Amino acid sequence: MTKDQTGKAGEPSAEIEAEADKTIPRGWYTVGLLALVSMLSYVDRGVMALFVEPMKRDFGLTDTEMGWLLGLAFTLPYVLVGLPMSRLIDRGSRRNLIAGALAVWSFATAVCGVAQNYATLFVCRFVTGSAESVNTSGAYSMVADAVSRKMLPRAYAFLSGGVTGGAALSLLIGGVLYGLLADIPPTHVEPIGVIHNWQLVFMIVGLPGLIVALLMWRTVPEPPRKGGTKPEGYPVREVFGFVAEKGKLHWPLLTGTILLATMNHAFAGWMPAFYERTYGWGPEVAGPIMGIMSLVATVAGLVAGAKLAEWMGERRPDANLRVVFIVNIIAWPLLAAAPMMPNPWLALIFASLAGAFGIMAGPPLMAAIQLTTPNEMRAQINVMYGAGMTAIGGSLGPFLVGFLTDFVAPSPQDLRYVLMALKLLLGPMAIFLIWKAVRPYGKIYQEKFPDA
Repeated sequence: MTKDQTGKAGEPSAEIEAEADKTIPRGWYTVGLLALVSMLSYVDRGVMALFVEPMKRDFGLTDTEMGWLLGLAFTLPYVLVGLPMSRLIDRGSRRNLIAGALAVWSFATAVCGVAQNYATLFVCRFVTGSAESVNTSGAYSMVADAVSRKMLPRAYAFLSGGVTGGAALSLLIGGVLYGLLADIPPTHVEPIGVIHNWQLVFMIVGLPGLIVALLMWRTVPEPPRKGGTKPEGYPVREVFGFVAEKGKLHWPLLTGTILLATMNHAFAGWMPAFYERTYGWGPEVAGPIMGIMSLVATVAGLVAGAKLAEWMGERRPDANLRVVFIVNIIAWPLLAAAPMMPNPWLALIFASLAGAFGIMAGPPLMAAIQLTTPNEMRAQINVMYGAGMTAIGGSLGPFLVGFLTDFVAPSPQDLRYVLMALKLLLGPMAIFLIWKAVRPYGKIYQEKFPDA
């Protein structure tokens, strides 16, 4: 490739991008199986939130300890493992790395089913988080090369469907299984120790991932990197230089998404406990109902979000981030009000409506990041956002709720006030920062795709 065929940071010219902008053979199959892998990842990571109260009871834990387990134990590996692995993803076979990671986290989830203490659960969550960081950055990168640019919002809607569908199924499947296993007493198994009924759920949801890992490895093609100019990948120094160069886009967008993630992880981690403490709904009741409502909201939100982004994309260069801004303005007050409802059904309705609007932001946000990033840099940029949203937001959100409930709120029953206060405090700042990123994104998009 000659010098005049590339732009800044080794980016290919608009002509090269347009030539490569097509859907590869079996591209939508790749998207579909990656969505299934993402669904399994969120089932495995989300099911633990359903068993906050049983785990506290059987292992003698506090809310603060549960906050660490739901947050830091899972999210710290996004920095420690996700960042160095992103270099391999940008240079190597994303398909093989994702398949291997799926096998590892599925096994670690199943091992939670035989854990005998807090430390073992912490290690299993750490391993799960390490492996899932590979899937997050690798999947986003693969999808960008599997389908055409104009279809990316739709493709990321499918991928996000796996993510949010998995989060919903973790509640639905986990709650149903817990109900079916409710009459099984704690059982001593040699040489492991005592196995509780909720631990059987971890075994059941973890093992299917081993089969899907084999399917991923054997049947998904590794897509060629569209418009790639640097097969050896970009060193970290050049990645930070690129982010600094596009700082008007990345700094407010990254900070805003971290604040959103802090709120969303706080709610996701503690809402099952909220329903039990506030309305008396245990995991076997709250789990299936929350799961079904979340699935309905997810499907509606993803379809609407992809359609809106594609429709606006025909009219505005800043369409993707403008959609992210608009839907979060609507979602924020709904989710803040949900914990204060007088009965669980109204709380579910408000939370589901907030979820439907919130999930609309997922596909255009991911499309915006991929479209403004050089190909062999995407995994590292994805990990930067993933580490921010998961390692910072995912650690801070659940911990803050647990800490405030233990040491600030008068009693555990005041969990609802803690959840509402967190949303009221962080929501406006997050939305303002995303708004600050809209115009810079539109400018970069127009420069990269002048024919769009």
